[in-house]
Amino acid sequence: MRWTWTAVLALAAGCNGIQLDDVVKQHAARTRVAAEPPGVHCAHGGSAVLSGLDLNDNDVLDLGEVTSTQYACATALTRQAAEPAGAHCPLGGQAVQTGVDVDADGALDDAEVTATEYLCATAVPAVLVRTQEVRPGDKCPHGGQLSRAGHDTNGNGELEDGEVTREVYGCTQPETVLARVRGFEPQPFVCVGTMTSVEAGPDSNRDGELDDGESRARVDLCVDVDRVVVKLLPEPVGARCPAGGTRVQAGEDANQDGELGEAEATSETFVCQPLHTYFGDYSVKTAADLAALQGISHIKGHLAILGTALTEVVLPGLSVVEGRVTIDGNNLLTRLELPGLRFVDYDLQVSSHPVLETLVLGGAWGERLWVETVLTLRSNTQLKSMAGLHFVVPHAVALEDNDALDFVEFQEPGFENIVSLPGGLVVSDNASLHALPFPNLRQVGGNVHISGNGGLRSLSGTNLALIGSGLSVIDNDLLEDLSGMSSLQTIAGWFNLGANDSMRTTEGMWALKQMQGFVVRLSPQLEWVGDMPALRSVDFQFDIRENPKLLGLRNLGGLLYISQLTLADNPLLTELSPLSRTTRLEVLTVQRSPALTSLGALADLREVMELNLTENANLTRLGLDALQTVSQEFTVTDNAKLPTCLVTALAEGVYTGTPARRHITHNDDTATCGN
Repeated sequence: MRWTWTAVLALAAGCNGIQLDDVVKQHAARTRVAAEPPGVHCAHGGSAVLSGLDLNDNDVLDLGEVTSTQYACATALTRQAAEPAGAHCPLGGQAVQTGVDVDADGALDDAEVTATEYLCATAVPAVLVRTQEVRPGDKCPHGGQLSRAGHDTNGNGELEDGEVTREVYGCTQPETVLARVRGFEPQPFVCVGTMTSVEAGPDSNRDGELDDGESRARVDLCVDVDRVVVKLLPEPVGARCPAGGTRVQAGEDANQDGELGEAEATSETFVCQPLHTYFGDYSVKTAADLAALQGISHIKGHLAILGTALTEVVLPGLSVVEGRVTIDGNNLLTRLELPGLRFVDYDLQVSSHPVLETLVLGGAWGERLWVETVLTLRSNTQLKSMAGLHFVVPHAVALEDNDALDFVEFQEPGFENIVSLPGGLVVSDNASLHALPFPNLRQVGGNVHISGNGGLRSLSGTNLALIGSGLSVIDNDLLEDLSGMSSLQTIAGWFNLGANDSMRTTEGMWALKQMQGFVVRLSPQLEWVGDMPALRSVDFQFDIRENPKLLGLRNLGGLLYISQLTLADNPLLTELSPLSRTTRLEVLTVQRSPALTSLGALADLREVMELNLTENANLTRLGLDALQTVSQEFTVTDNAKLPTCLVTALAEGVYTGTPARRHITHNDDTATCGN
């Protein structure tokens, strides 16, 4: 059969309900592009190309019309650049920048960088640190930095996740800095008049006042507190304060206008904003633990570096430790440098390092290191110089058993910023020390203990005028006298002197006026005690015993008062004339002094509470002609040549105590006294 167009059209027209348009019409194919977030399909995001038929012919590809999806993923790129030594990497390193190649040009442009991680070098070979920004959150409310440290075990110059052994969060901790001004009682050996202290630090508890525990920096002025003015200025970001900070200026308000003029600012210090703060105690056991501290400036807790195999500990960025610092027992440690350290809230101890040669504590930018309690240097046997301790200002100091440590006055730096030690001072068992390394020290509030320093030939090296408690000078083999402390005026406690094998006299303390007690014992070469012409009183006990070559006392012409006098086991002692002005004693004890034949040097003695004279082999007369009263005890025994009748006559005339405390035995009962 042959079809024609006419027939076809006629047939089509005659088919009820069938239109030609329904047979030949088709729906348009459409596409649209949607952004694809990072996820399963595109790790770094990109575009999703959606396609399908526009079934409802609305010229839009609706979600239900999508029949296929293709993804055009963005390319993540990385680039590295050298990072100079600075806040991100104290010793330099690499800045590793990542981002998405948005313009698909194959290069990571500056605008495309979305994250930067730093791969930092450290002082320890093969130990690396990766640091990255931490956004505000639970770990760090104000944001901060995460440091990951470890050994590059495969040597590829990168620190991979499996090589990380220590993670440390250093948080940004914005702080408001406050200052306060406090006056102190007159410090006669520091300031002529009142001393004023200007302190500054963060208002950690946000109460609007600088509390005792918040002080982080201090300057002292010899100006009346009412005339001191303070100015706080912003310190820009820089080497001194990597995160910026506050410059604290102080001085005397000379023109009394209530403001600190440029010419009036005579002192200044700085309180730096913390770069990153670590919360909690931090213990260093490995090189990676140390490296992870590189970006930390503040530790709110204790720092301990104990028993490690480290050869060097260098932390230039560490500024504040709000706890104690203990660095002990690191047998391979040769170098310890904490130059940026400005404040330690408790003890700072460096001890038991047999090969330590370099020690630097504080001093960056000339800033002092304030140690709120005790600075202890102990058993660092190879440490020779204190040059790196020039800026340390502690509450108390202990230098113990550092065999190579030496200080040559006027030639080497010592603790030159220490003017006052409110606590105590211990200098003991430092075999090579020739002088005391505190050239500007004027006063010590507690005890001063100087012992076992085999090379010490004098007490020079300080400018001490006041010791608030006791002084001990014991077992310093080469010490020949007490020269070197010519400015010392007051020892508020006891002065213990003994076992200094070469000491022949106690001369040298020419200005000493007062001490509570004076004990001189076990000095094998000592011949003379005294040479203290300014001495006025010994408030408690003057005790001289067991000195085999002691001849006597001399040059004590100003001595007016002694509470208790003990002379015992001094076989050559004869000269007591410097005591001739003594009129009253609570206790007089003379024992085993065979060279004494008389106590006539005490010719003005009128009153004694307790008298004890025993075992003086050659005592033949008492010579206490002015004695009027012995009120509590009268004991005179075992003096083989002393006539009993003289003793009895004296007791009858002066003793007013109970019979039970009167003892007169084993003297010379055969001697006669005549009239």
